[in-house]
Amino acid sequence: MNLQLLFWAASLVNLAVLCGVALFGVRYARRGEIARHRHAMKISSWLVVAFLGAYLLKVGVIGREDQSVWSNLDVWVLRIHELFVLFMIGGGAVAWIQGRKLALTQIVTHDPSDPTPDAKIVLTHRVAGRTAVISSVFALVLAIGIFAGMVARG
Repeated sequence: MNLQLLFWAASLVNLAVLCGVALFGVRYARRGEIARHRHAMKISSWLVVAFLGAYLLKVGVIGREDQSVWSNLDVWVLRIHELFVLFMIGGGAVAWIQGRKLALTQIVTHDPSDPTPDAKIVLTHRVAGRTAVISSVFALVLAIGIFAGMVARG
């Protein structure tokens, strides 16, 4: 296995773990376990940061893939995968910003003396978070196809 494939295999594992942790985070939020939800989403965020750092290092050391040998379908699948990754990062960022606004409200602390959360912030957080998690799962499915194509090409 060459270094490119090794890197992408590790990245695929990273994305699969990220998706799993994010899905557990959603489950924790639905159960009302907000501290666990926050922890799971922080882990997912750090996995994204780790990938981005590793990718920059990979491009600097190993270089980019030669997409001239890729079929048009393979390139389109890659671009759609990248679009889902963009939605994942954007949705996660919006959810994080809105979640910070919710940090001292009744929804988190369960203390009746704390302020009631603004329904618009809660809705924005949920929609952005769901967008991020759903996009990460679609990105994973497409990444599996991209990786399979890379393996087939050698």
